[in-house]
Amino acid sequence: MPEPKLRYKIFGSLILSLVLATSSLAQAPELGECEQNVEELPSSQLPKAIRAWNQKNFRETERYLEKAIRFDPTYADALYLLGELKLRQREIRKAQFLWSKLMEVCPNYKAEIAYFLGVMYMEDNKLDEAIPLIEQFLANPERDFGYDKEAKAALEEAKKKQALLRNEVVFNPKPVQRVSTTADEYLATISPDQRTLYFTRRSRKTDRKSGPAASARMVEEFCASVLQNDGTFEEGAPLPSPFNTSYNEGGPSITADNTELYFTVCEDLDGYKNCDIYYTEKDMLGYWSTPRSVGDHINRKDSWESQASVTANGDWLYFTSDRKGGIGGLDLYRCKRKEDGTWSAPELLDARINTRRDEKSPFIHSDSETLYFTSNGHPGLGGFDIFYARATDSSWQAPSNIGYPINGEKDDLGLFVSLDGKTGYFSSNTLRANTGWDLYSFEMPEEARPEEVFLLQGTLDVAEGEDIQDASIKIKNLKTKEITEVKVDAQTGSYARVIEKKEASDYIVKVEKKGAAFSSRYISNSELSMKPTVEADLQLAPMEVGREYTLNDIQFASNSTQLNAASKSIIEEFVLFMKENSALRADIQGHTDNVGDQQSNLQLSKDRAKAVYQYAINLGVEASRLSWHGYGESRPLADNEDEAGRAKNRRTVFVITAR
Repeated sequence: MPEPKLRYKIFGSLILSLVLATSSLAQAPELGECEQNVEELPSSQLPKAIRAWNQKNFRETERYLEKAIRFDPTYADALYLLGELKLRQREIRKAQFLWSKLMEVCPNYKAEIAYFLGVMYMEDNKLDEAIPLIEQFLANPERDFGYDKEAKAALEEAKKKQALLRNEVVFNPKPVQRVSTTADEYLATISPDQRTLYFTRRSRKTDRKSGPAASARMVEEFCASVLQNDGTFEEGAPLPSPFNTSYNEGGPSITADNTELYFTVCEDLDGYKNCDIYYTEKDMLGYWSTPRSVGDHINRKDSWESQASVTANGDWLYFTSDRKGGIGGLDLYRCKRKEDGTWSAPELLDARINTRRDEKSPFIHSDSETLYFTSNGHPGLGGFDIFYARATDSSWQAPSNIGYPINGEKDDLGLFVSLDGKTGYFSSNTLRANTGWDLYSFEMPEEARPEEVFLLQGTLDVAEGEDIQDASIKIKNLKTKEITEVKVDAQTGSYARVIEKKEASDYIVKVEKKGAAFSSRYISNSELSMKPTVEADLQLAPMEVGREYTLNDIQFASNSTQLNAASKSIIEEFVLFMKENSALRADIQGHTDNVGDQQSNLQLSKDRAKAVYQYAINLGVEASRLSWHGYGESRPLADNEDEAGRAKNRRTVFVITAR
């Protein structure tokens, strides 16, 4: 997406600010102090140079000063004046050379020379030379204190830059195979479930409808690539309608349930390239709706809104804008989702994030707390560097530079990060020769990784006669007892939610609806440590007398009736269900596969059903409301010939006997 022309010029160099800070060329500057014995021939050139300067005859000024230095290369006054002249004429390299010679000859000639020269060395990334010079200036009691604020800021920036360069992070970017082609790939993101890459591909194509003489032209297409079974992405293809038709779209961001896609649409408005944020929704058949604007309170005709990043759970929308009322040229904003599904008025991120220069390319990780963005206003190594900041209760922590050599002297843009925080992605046209823009991945530095999260997703298996309307999914942290409610898609019955991992926490997921039977799943911390995405399908079925319902994840060790922690947690939730439905009566039933002796299996199933029954009674369910039976291997649900079938047959269920 193109970026706007800024309303004012932003100088990209500390040197230019120094030039602006010095006085005009009208009068020759005051000389410094240096004890030297200068011979008459070079010293006689100085009055002539000063007189020519005051007469604004700068060509003659330069001639006299160069003549003096030719006669005496160590003449401090001549080195200073010619360096000052070159600085004001913006010939920075020449000024730097002359003042470097001056500092060798007379280190205390003028306090400000140390500062100016230090800044010049900063621009050359010669930080070991720059930092002592700026420190020398700040320690000089005869300095011009008017430069203190700038000098202290420059010193802080130089030290941060030096620390970054001295503490390299591991950076071994690799092209994303298949997706990175001979065409250009950029403006990319990955879905929270890590299954789909969305990106823009630019290639040369011929419009066959224009006849045999049609010429080829560069075409941008909004594309998607799906993860294959071997763990790699396919090459990807253009998205079907409504994309790639009348819209110039790009810069995508998608919610965890893969049903809301946000992107940027640009159009020409009387010569002004205006960009706005649009979104589309996926229906139950998998088709995307016609894109719509997020609203005129966000998109404006007189400003540029772009680079949207939506949180995985769809709670916040971040974007870049050059609208009036910001802090700098390009600023980062965010909107909060309201109860009616619309977005609030944009909120300008505070001065911890936004600077008087430019911030753009926001990416809010699925943890909803770690914000990655690019900036040329925070201390960095090049033009635009990548930074990250973590949300606090009321604001943001100070942004951190992601590190060198991820950041370098060139602009670094478009970072996005995997769900587990271990992999970063970006686009570049400089890492491989003759390939144009490609998509790359790299291992994220430990300190720049987001908070640990997991994606819980699943589908409600809706029984005949039941309706998804008013059904909700609740996720309970068994350590903190915190409960998170998740929206269920009314059309598809699917749901998804990113949850922050709590140390050594297990979770219960259950469906709740008035009149619906108990259905839950247990998710262990050990399972979460192996993969960041967990599937947990649930059943939504009406409570009916005589109907059987599975108590998922109640498991026993081989030939054991001992309830483990997971089983107890499931039973505890089942007891809550029984207490909320006080008229309900149920029979706990145990079943086995056909491995082993039939009579032994029958007895084992009875003992296990009794163990579940007894634990529920101990938790407060009246004995008159529960009963128990075991049926061994006599009532299989599947073929016992393979392990998958036997696993289905080993189960604990409850059957409603009255309600």
